[in-house]
Order: sequence, then C-alpha cells, then structure tokens
Amino acid sequence: MPVYISLLRGINVGGNKIILMDDLRKLYEKLRLTNVRTYIQSGNVAFVAKKKNPIELGKLIKDGVKESFKFEVGVIVLELGQLDRLIAGNPFSDGRVRRGGRIYFTFLLQAPPKEKINELDGMKMKLAKASMSEDDFEIIGRTIYVLCRNGWSKSPFNSSITEKVLRVETTSRNLETIEKLAEIGRSLNSD
Repeated sequence: MPVYISLLRGINVGGNKIILMDDLRKLYEKLRLTNVRTYIQSGNVAFVAKKKNPIELGKLIKDGVKESFKFEVGVIVLELGQLDRLIAGNPFSDGRVRRGGRIYFTFLLQAPPKEKINELDGMKMKLAKASMSEDDFEIIGRTIYVLCRNGWSKSPFNSSITEKVLRVETTSRNLETIEKLAEIGRSLNSD
C-alpha cells in the first residue's frame, strides 16, 4: 500500500492549536490509516493508506482534526515518491548553502494566481537590488524552496510573508525535517 506524508499547518506553535503527537497518531489510526509515525511536535506524520488520492486524504485528516480537537488546520498530503522528487528537485542543492544558510520548503495549500507569483518575484528582485536580503527562493509547482541565510523569522520569504503576498495558506519545514520524513516513509515502505 502507498506511503504518505502529511504536514499539518500551525499546530503546537506559540501555544496555539495544541495536539499531542500520541493523540494525533491515535486520530490517524481511528481514520483507518496504518503504520502511523509522527516526527517532532509540529504535525509531521508518515502513514500507509488504502486511499490513493492525497487530496481526499487531506480532507479526511482535516475533518478528523476538526471533530476531535475542535479547530481547523490546513493539511498537505504528499505521496512518498512525490516528496522524494521534491527533495531531488531542490534548486539550492548546488552548494550555495555551504556559504551559510538553511533551506526551507514552503508548501502551498492551493495554487496561487500567476500575478501573485510575479509580485513575489518582483519583491525578490527589489530586495536583491537594494542589497537588503541574501535570501533567495524558487517556486516549482506548489512548493517554494527558500534559501534562508539569516534566520527563518527574519527572512522576507518566510511563510507569513509569502502567505500575505500570494494570498494562499502555506506550511513550511526545513530541509532536515523533510529528509527525515522521507527516511521515515521509506522505512514504512520496507515494513
């Protein structure tokens, strides 16, 4: 059966939308998802499912969270193979990180309008021209890869800023977390 990775948006951040990972795991099992493994406290879950549509799985999880915990969260569900392709497609894997910085993946819950992407690109060019930011980003599909040199919260391309510009919900994880989730997913594949 296929392995999936889900990323819940904004749980256990700043004391809001608190979900214990053991409770989240139990919810997934109640939803008939199997081999459920959580990773750290920010809503990262690897699991196996009979359903093969990530959008339907995301809705199932979102509805389950609302029913069980009485609040809504955005949910991104990726097939393990899709996550592996996103990691392999990282445009900043060419060594620029060695000069300092960290890579983040920002996942868009919906596709933004083209004019909003152009607005974010324009912002990047203005900041680079004014030497106001060494950070960079590339948008590929519904993923924004961010090369962050001076801390995620200070980046002009962090989730809260890209959400305002693009007007879509996002959730972000650093490269290390994404790679660990893929590793956990591959271990489920071999079980």
